[in-house]
Amino acid sequence: MSTLKKTVLLGTTSVLALSGMAGGIAVAAVPDGAAAATEPTAAEAHDASYYKTDIVTLETVPGAFEFVQNEISPNETFTNMAKAAQFLCGSHAKVIDDDSALADDWQIAINGKVGNPQMVTFEEMASSDAVQKMTMACSCMGNPADGRDAGNAEVTGLPVSVILEEAQVDPAANTIVFTSADGYEVALPLWYVTERYCPLVFDINGAPISEVIGGTNQLWLGATSANYFARDIVSITLEERQTPPPAPSSDEARTAYQNLPNVGVLLGGEIA
Repeated sequence: MSTLKKTVLLGTTSVLALSGMAGGIAVAAVPDGAAAATEPTAAEAHDASYYKTDIVTLETVPGAFEFVQNEISPNETFTNMAKAAQFLCGSHAKVIDDDSALADDWQIAINGKVGNPQMVTFEEMASSDAVQKMTMACSCMGNPADGRDAGNAEVTGLPVSVILEEAQVDPAANTIVFTSADGYEVALPLWYVTERYCPLVFDINGAPISEVIGGTNQLWLGATSANYFARDIVSITLEERQTPPPAPSSDEARTAYQNLPNVGVLLGGEIA
């Protein structure tokens, strides 16, 4: 994207070498004249046989275990994820082929407990010197080990921290609320957002977000499951709450997510 001003790339490659692993089974000798040991039970004999025949002991284990964390996933991965989790990951705008019309109307209101309320347009965000490209991970909260609902992408967007700095957040604010065009809300503790890299993304792997998952923008949160990645954000509101919302990493938030029903059952067994 021609408006990109700054590029940041995160990713690591780790190599774990396994060596020097050794083990064995110690057997105590019974001196002559000592009382004979009690005969082992059938279960004990079975266990002893298992351990002797199924465990291989080596003085040195050669080789290396290697993994790469910054491999970029194709956009098809995120398109499929958006379709599968459209009701769990915020606003679910239809995927379209051209975002030019949407870009003309895209604007986000920053309000609430701020000293400088403002309206930010797509053009202003995309042309900002603070725009960044970064490799980030996206994974569904319910994605199992080896599951397909996970991937890495090079996302382009404006960090929320930059928007908050320009808005001059009131020191009393402790909650930030992202509201999508369809009314969907993601409320988070303010500290949780400021302590992580959280951009408002408008480009995924070099393609407009509308071509990948639909909509005009999407909130990405570092080290956070994708059910908080709201799309089509139209306002960011700073609030002072007596009790801020639970952080996504807390037991309270995980319990609340687990208790959400997948379907609504009406009287008579009809499914809504």
